[in-house]
Amino acid sequence: METMINDKTRDADRTRQAILHAAQQIFAEKGFAEAGVRDITALAGVNQSLVSRYFGGKLKLFEAALDAALDARLMTDLPKEEFGKRIVARFADERDGRISPLPMLFGAAADSEAREVALRLLRDRVLEPLSHWFGGEVAEVKAAAFMVVSLGFFTYRDQLPLPQFAGPIDPALRRWLEDIFQSIVDR
Repeated sequence: METMINDKTRDADRTRQAILHAAQQIFAEKGFAEAGVRDITALAGVNQSLVSRYFGGKLKLFEAALDAALDARLMTDLPKEEFGKRIVARFADERDGRISPLPMLFGAAADSEAREVALRLLRDRVLEPLSHWFGGEVAEVKAAAFMVVSLGFFTYRDQLPLPQFAGPIDPALRRWLEDIFQSIVDR
């Protein structure tokens, strides 16, 4: 009996993860307004009713998908004294198969409910942990500056690609980015 329960739990976890991963892909590709539950479940290979069962609807699924994509530890697990070099290496060189949250964030801007979810998650999952990690009187300013520079990098690499970000980053541009990120930590 216990084995059957464990198998059902594992199947439910796999199904939930498949829906979540498909949702990240569809929300990133189409934006919140254009993404359909039918698109997501077709990609996941599951019945549409499972979105309601596991997530409660499209907005809650969007929240779970974006929440899973936002992880401040990608920044806060780096040493402050080497932050500039390490964060640029992480951003530019390390493609780990994760779905970028940026297209999901852009795609949420057109819908007031999705935008509200995105802003809350950005604050709770990125801005506040970064502020805490930076510490000090201007921690929130540092976190906001980090987010602005990061947003520019990912926008011009992934969303509106500039030639300077295609392939390896030009060494001069890379050094500039490293210096900017390090200066945010050091100031």
